[in-house]
Amino acid sequence: MSTDSRAVILARVSSKSQEDEGYSLDSQVKLMRGYCESHRLTVDRVFKIAESASKSEQRRIFQKAMNYIETQSIKNLIVEKVDRHVRNLHDAVETHDWLMADENKKAHFVKDSLVMHKNSRSQEWLNWGIRVVMAKNYIDNLREEAMKGWAEKLAQGWLPAVPPVGYVTVVESGKRIHVPDKKTTRSVQKAFDLYLQPDQSIQTIAKKMEHMGLTTRKGRPFSKSNVQSILTNPFYIGINRFNGKDYPGAQTPIIREETFKRVQQKMHRGRPDKYRRHDVALKGLISCVNCGGQVTWQLQKGRYYGSCQRRSEGCKGRKYIRQDTMEVRIMERLEKLVCPSQDVMEWVLDSIRIDFAQSIDNHEEAQAAIESNIKRLQAMDDRLYDDKLNGDITLERYRQKHDDLSNQISQFQEELRTFDVDIERRHHHAVSIIELSQKAAQFYQEKETDEKREILIELFEKMTIENDVISVNYTKLTKAIAQKSEESRQIMISQKSDDRTDDNDKNNRRGGATLGSENELRSIWLGRRDSNPRMPVPKTGALPLGHAP
Repeated sequence: MSTDSRAVILARVSSKSQEDEGYSLDSQVKLMRGYCESHRLTVDRVFKIAESASKSEQRRIFQKAMNYIETQSIKNLIVEKVDRHVRNLHDAVETHDWLMADENKKAHFVKDSLVMHKNSRSQEWLNWGIRVVMAKNYIDNLREEAMKGWAEKLAQGWLPAVPPVGYVTVVESGKRIHVPDKKTTRSVQKAFDLYLQPDQSIQTIAKKMEHMGLTTRKGRPFSKSNVQSILTNPFYIGINRFNGKDYPGAQTPIIREETFKRVQQKMHRGRPDKYRRHDVALKGLISCVNCGGQVTWQLQKGRYYGSCQRRSEGCKGRKYIRQDTMEVRIMERLEKLVCPSQDVMEWVLDSIRIDFAQSIDNHEEAQAAIESNIKRLQAMDDRLYDDKLNGDITLERYRQKHDDLSNQISQFQEELRTFDVDIERRHHHAVSIIELSQKAAQFYQEKETDEKREILIELFEKMTIENDVISVNYTKLTKAIAQKSEESRQIMISQKSDDRTDDNDKNNRRGGATLGSENELRSIWLGRRDSNPRMPVPKTGALPLGHAP
């Protein structure tokens, strides 16, 4: 046999607990170095495989070690035991083929007192084969037990994996569960809402998430593929997706199901144009009052015409309506949303943000107070139990006090469950709608079909047609915006009329409005009209923003 004394050491921990204890890999290497010294072998290189590494990473390191042995013509492979080297039949076949290729190659299994080579006796090959099967059985059993644990955890509503950004893992009653992360939840909610805006894409959301400070667990910015995974992860609406299957989750959803579905619709509608027979901005948005059916579209002589399916008697014989005719009506409604003074709108948005920042502080303080009361009562109940064990109180007294404390805890927990954790998401969404309403008329003329449809979905509650008459209904918020914009226009018109009779007022004009008229406009948007045009005090609730500070 060859006198080649070079050797490669392969160390591997067999369990996560051994790795956590921090000695298994080092102790293996120390043992095998001593073995090499006693057998006059020179250690050329050491490879270590940690149990915490992923399956693909473990395979990569194993393959790297075997490739190194082959390319460097190493004749000796040193491993602590067979089960540290072979974890499946594929590894066993690969090792067998390596040994069979050259009679000088040896695999040393130190603790098994086994040295395998091409000319090993049949009894040694039997010993090797038994240990390979036992090693495979050990790994299969570990996987089986792990799958049982995963199945039980999924049955209880918890994901047996690391939660996505927006959640953290905590230990509660000895169990690892996932709860919303107060540091990142709001940013994740904002990312979902921003994506629904017409001018946003996965790439722009990735940049905005970076600006908001959202990063991966390694502190790196999210890539576009990461952002897509976040926006398509049903974990945020209370569904645990594991190994391709969905399970009902027990975690608190931080994204509304409606918002999540709309994000999926926007993300997956980008099909090639050749599959879109009639890609009309109004497709699926207009219904017929008489029959309740949707208006469908067809292209004739370069123009789109729409009508319902004409299934009812009242719809039969009705004329088709041209798309551009319907869009004239839509543009009228969009233009009515625009406030004549954008300076006032900027002030309105700033005031809303300031007012909300103050209210959210009070909101968080109230929530923290409830959580503190729950912890205090639980601590009292624990002390009460200790008193019972020590014989300081009677069993009857313990039960009475325990029931009383349990009822109080349940009341606080119910109050916490019904607490409006969605307040900031709704606030940001409302502000984005106000901002969109001021640019929607311009955007509708400039944007592509899909983005036009997104604008209409955001700003209009429904659009109908009845007897060739088109009706476009605002949402509750956009209706208030349209009303206040119209009041603002009337004030501006009145002010211009007064200006024509009073030249001195021209010196006070700024952006088409005097200081007095601008204050009056502010009063319309965030308070009551006042005969004294002083600086108004913002009053929450002037716009239906969907929150109650």
